[in-house]
Parts: sequence; C-alpha cells; structure tokens
Amino acid sequence: MPEAGESKLKKTLSIVGASAAILVLAVVVLRATLLAPPDAGDLSRKRTVVDIKTGEVIKDFPIPENSAMPWPNPKTGENTLVQGEACFWTKEGKAKLEPTYVLLNEMIGKTGPTICPDCGRTVVAHNPLPPADLLREAKKAADAKK
Repeated sequence: MPEAGESKLKKTLSIVGASAAILVLAVVVLRATLLAPPDAGDLSRKRTVVDIKTGEVIKDFPIPENSAMPWPNPKTGENTLVQGEACFWTKEGKAKLEPTYVLLNEMIGKTGPTICPDCGRTVVAHNPLPPADLLREAKKAADAKK
C-alpha cells in the first residue's frame, strides 16, 4: 500500500507534467499560427506600387490574382497602379535604408531615362542596390540615431 507522501508526490508530478505538456502544445500552436513567418507565396503577391495619375505610393499592395498591370486603385477603382522601382541612393552619393519609389517612364509611355527625384540618378527596371559597404554605413548611421 503506497504511503500518503508517495501518492501526493505522484499527484503533484502528474499535474506538473500535464501543465508542461499543455504549455508546450500552446507554444507549438502559437508558432504555427500567430507567430509564423509570412508565407513566401503571400509575400510574392504584395508589391509597392505607384499610381500613374497621382504619384501616390502604396506599400504592400495585394496583387489581384490572375491580373496584369496596371492594377485597380482601391481608392478610385481606376487601373492606375504599377510597380514602383526602388532607389536607395541619396543626393550625396550615399546609400539609404528606406528607398524612394519611382515610376519608370517606360511604364507610362514616356521616352528618355527615368530620374530619381531624390538623388538625381537614373533609375532602371530592377534597379541595382548600392554596394554592400555603403548599405552597412547607412545601417550604422541609422543605429547610431536610435
């Protein structure tokens, strides 16, 4: 016959074990749902777009399925949204972490090079990033301001 102390210990261990199992289950469920990283497919369906009439920039615009540019602006209903091109340069020739989004001339039927209104550089489709060392300097400068 088990002693009262042994029975109480088993009961306590059972409660602790069950609580730990519930906690582990809760963490697993949270990580798989609320805390899960964004799905690559979802990320690929969002773009930063520019309205060809107003120049308004809309970040994380959800691209409608089976659609082509220009996309409809949710504010106006008109098909005036096209993908913006990111420029990470400053006027001083340094890199910046938050890009300026530019509407390429070719997207609106204009001829000639597209010039970034912030830095004055030519912007092209799939505009290249500044060199890594300049981006690191920009990151250090941003961190120093915090």
